[in-house]
Amino acid sequence: MRSVRVALGERSYNIHVGGGLLPRLGEYCRQARLGERCAVITDNLVGARYADIAVRALKQGGFVPKVITIPAGESSKSLKMAGECHDQLAAHHLERRSFVIA
Repeated sequence: MRSVRVALGERSYNIHVGGGLLPRLGEYCRQARLGERCAVITDNLVGARYADIAVRALKQGGFVPKVITIPAGESSKSLKMAGECHDQLAAHHLERRSFVIA
C-alpha cells in the first residue's frame, strides 16, 4: 500500500492506494472520525462489482451507508443527475459531518 499525505493543517488526511483496501474502508473512515451517515455514489457498472463490499465494510465500521447508483457514461455527468444525487443525499439525512465516497 502506498499513502499520500494531503497537508491541510488540522484537516490533513492520507490517501491510500493499493490492492485489497476496499474491505478495510470502514476502518479507515472510522480513523478519520467521520460522521455516522455516508453515501456511496457509483455508476451501475462499478457498483455491480464493488458496492456490496464497500457497504459491508462501512457497516462493519459503524456507519449507515446509502448507495446512490447512476447510469454509466458521459450522459450522467449533468446538472440534472447532480440534482438527483443531491435529493437522495438529503433524503438520507446527510449533514455536516457526513461523507461521500465515489
